[in-house]
Amino acid sequence: MRRLPLVLALVALLLVAAALPAGADPQAETFELTCDSGIPDGTITANSGLGLWTPGFAVDGTGVYIPHQLEYSATFYPDDGGSFVIGPDVFVKKAPKNTKSHLHGVCTFSGEENLVDDPDLGTGLLVFSAVAHVFWTGR
Repeated sequence: MRRLPLVLALVALLLVAAALPAGADPQAETFELTCDSGIPDGTITANSGLGLWTPGFAVDGTGVYIPHQLEYSATFYPDDGGSFVIGPDVFVKKAPKNTKSHLHGVCTFSGEENLVDDPDLGTGLLVFSAVAHVFWTGR
């Protein structure tokens, strides 16, 4: 199935965050989150080398966004023309333990990624949007 490798790559790219102090890696990719339920909007630093479902660390503070559900959709525009939709799809994992004192809410983010010689999709533009259900551990 062509969609599963892309989904896993997209999740890794979008929700994997660097386990470093805020602002520690200026070359890491960042994503702007817009959140509800009292969770602050923010920028997270993403690093796809640390595995799926790792927390997103806030660039401008000490907060951590801990995802437990992701809803996504994407459209791929191959360089040779046309387009096709990927998703929508939903991934869920168990919520973290000991979250009674943490805010729970929904954050959204979107963006685009230029793919070059992707083994499943080829070369073109991937435009995505996602909704992440998260716990916020900020102070």
